[in-house]
Amino acid sequence: MSIVLMSQATKPAQLQQLIADYPAWSFKTPATLTAADYDQVVVMYGNHPLLKQFLASPTSQLKFLQVISAGVDYLPLAALKQAGVLVANTSGIHADAISESVLAAMLTIVRGYHAAWINQTGDRQWSLPQLTATLTGQQLLIYGTGEIGQATAAKAQAFGMQVVGVNTTGHPAPHFDKTVALDATAEVLKTAKFIVNALPLTPTTHHLFDHKCFDQVAQQPMFINIGRGPAVNTADLVAALDAHQLSWAALDVTEPEPLTATDSLWQRPDVLITPHVSGQIAHFRETVFPIFAANFNQFVKNGDLARNQVDLGRGY
Repeated sequence: MSIVLMSQATKPAQLQQLIADYPAWSFKTPATLTAADYDQVVVMYGNHPLLKQFLASPTSQLKFLQVISAGVDYLPLAALKQAGVLVANTSGIHADAISESVLAAMLTIVRGYHAAWINQTGDRQWSLPQLTATLTGQQLLIYGTGEIGQATAAKAQAFGMQVVGVNTTGHPAPHFDKTVALDATAEVLKTAKFIVNALPLTPTTHHLFDHKCFDQVAQQPMFINIGRGPAVNTADLVAALDAHQLSWAALDVTEPEPLTATDSLWQRPDVLITPHVSGQIAHFRETVFPIFAANFNQFVKNGDLARNQVDLGRGY
């Protein structure tokens, strides 16, 4: 009997429905899976340490992996592609939460709430200059025009911001006033007041935000990273802050992650750090499960996926 390894926790009713709808399949958790079952695992819901072992086994039957994250840079993509495993992510479910986090970071600084909070603690009086009095009329440059980028752009437009998007080719995207190609950002970097990284981590985007990028800015923008930590050269980011090329940095992701307790970023008054929580949502299992259920149903029918299939060659 073909096995689905349920690495991601589900509600009892969700699992019971799967068992009822697919009697020819066996659904096992990591606790009930035995070594004798390994070669019968065809589908995996949620990542599991056994993944690499399955991919290395010539008798593995794994054909579909549903992860519970939007990014897949942590997966052995080349091995998955070579093994012919279909991979789906959960891109889109975090878009509202992350876009709200981006707006929260901008508003916290622009409207002075961060400084007010510090002052209220009595530790010190802050007199750091605000970026601007309001968001209205300011240019927001978003790297990445996918679900998260579009949700952020839509909310930013509601605040009257001018929103410019960056993607691979410069193709148009909803809610952006303008889009440019990844290799043609010089002019928009000069006019940006806020810069957001919402790109997936790939060889192309690794350390994309380095001194060569920061040397092109001219408005002392605020830099916000809700993509992946390794997209930013941290030493170059610190140098840009020291040189006042950047006014602020809001980092939900870092390199390394998590930061060590002694990392100097913690002590900087011009850096706002959150521990990779911008995408947290309520009722996570209820939100993720329908993606898996739709994909599993399609996979059983004809070996395809219904939504959110990852291009393993591109990495997203």
